[in-house]
Amino acid sequence: MEQIYNRIWELAKPHYQKGRPMDIDHIEWMMQAAEEVCNKENLDKTLFVPLVILHDVGYSKVKDPKDNSYKLDIRKAHMKAGAELSEQILKQLNFDPKKTEKIAHYVSIHDNWALGDNESYLKDPLLGAFNDLDFMWMATPKGFLALMKMLNKSSAEMLDYLVNNDKLTQRPWSNPSTQELFNRYIHDRQKQIKAEAI
Repeated sequence: MEQIYNRIWELAKPHYQKGRPMDIDHIEWMMQAAEEVCNKENLDKTLFVPLVILHDVGYSKVKDPKDNSYKLDIRKAHMKAGAELSEQILKQLNFDPKKTEKIAHYVSIHDNWALGDNESYLKDPLLGAFNDLDFMWMATPKGFLALMKMLNKSSAEMLDYLVNNDKLTQRPWSNPSTQELFNRYIHDRQKQIKAEAI
């Protein structure tokens, strides 16, 4: 990963340490996956990777970051605070001002699907690919366990939640790379659940 992204992560990480317990794992996985998707799908890495690193930084500013982050007031608050923090972090690094503004805007709307806006993700391939990875983290080994706890689901219920999620119809995969990656994770979780049943 390029030096600039490591520097963004160094400045963002202390905020994540004050946020939700799962977020450092979440961001570190997304950073790796973002590299792969950017390379395969020709996405603008200078927008995509900072968005991935900074998108949930605002949880450090909400009243109780350990509260249920699925509550709409917390989602709204973390997007607003995250946009402000993103701008501060990127300005501190003398990041391109126009790109800083664009990234802060993306952070300010990245969970708008929870507010009923699916169009943004369909119209913008970068935001669509971001949403794919953000959702897909729940299918990774660490994400699967974290969300099972948060949503109080068994492993079989969690798998069902993922494969029958509204995201798949309302915000379909934005590119073949994210769809293929998700299918691999789902296959791994299916094998894991079968092994647990033996």
